[in-house]
Amino acid sequence: MYCSQMIWFDTHAHIQDEDFREDFPEVLSRAASAGVTRVVMAASNEEDSRAACRLAVHHPMLYAAVGVHPHDAKTWGAGTAARLSDLVQTANRDALHAGRDRCVVACGEIGLDFHYDFSPREAQRDVFRKQLELAHALDLPVIIHMREATELSLSILREAHADGLFAREHPAGVIHCYSGSAETVPALLALGFMIGFDGPITFRKARKPIEALRVVPADRLVLETDAPYLTPHPHRGKRNEPSYIPLIGEKAAEILGESAEIIAARTTANALRLFRIGLSRELQNGNALNESKTV
Repeated sequence: MYCSQMIWFDTHAHIQDEDFREDFPEVLSRAASAGVTRVVMAASNEEDSRAACRLAVHHPMLYAAVGVHPHDAKTWGAGTAARLSDLVQTANRDALHAGRDRCVVACGEIGLDFHYDFSPREAQRDVFRKQLELAHALDLPVIIHMREATELSLSILREAHADGLFAREHPAGVIHCYSGSAETVPALLALGFMIGFDGPITFRKARKPIEALRVVPADRLVLETDAPYLTPHPHRGKRNEPSYIPLIGEKAAEILGESAEIIAARTTANALRLFRIGLSRELQNGNALNESKTV
């Protein structure tokens, strides 16, 4: 049973998807009952970004990321960056006017996916770089999708770091659903990234994600569900949802030899720092209402 006193943060979910349309209020209620106080909805394309923003504006526990997934890189056009920039400014302005904090907190998920290759690899690479530049222009951290493309992803991220696209005073972003080796983790940490872990650490045959989890510093670890995907044990085969974050957190605690209370507090604090949540209202207003920033 989940401890109601623990506070959890789901840093990556897709609850704006159709999978949640029929029981969306119940999904949020179950999350709250499980101690999940905040959820970041990662986007796959422009339409999905707008859907996430619409929900986040009116639900204080929800936050949105905007961006184009590598699967949809082929849909990127000349005006995509400008439209996403306008969406961020409009959504944050509307959220503040609705009496909540800014609601768009990241650019993502973006990156490379050479497992499915639903978009040409050259298009993926080009759009990845363009979105790193967009995130820099909007002063947002990035949510990185990196599947079977570690070497090229690292190359692009190192180039972006050298070009000054990552904020020095804040985390650069998060490597979503980390599935790489433990040996690659230090290179990502050196670029300023946090590392996100999902349901796979609960799987019986999990090895690589558990090895990687053990080498991630305490201040760089965040948890995510990737709902409706990657449902943790013992619910595999069912739709995933944010209320399952404690299952992932409890497994992380077991692996790391910590208490679930410590993991909950630590990963929530890391997520707040990653997405810069908790800034003064004056600073939030200044960032969200500044219409002069262009891409």
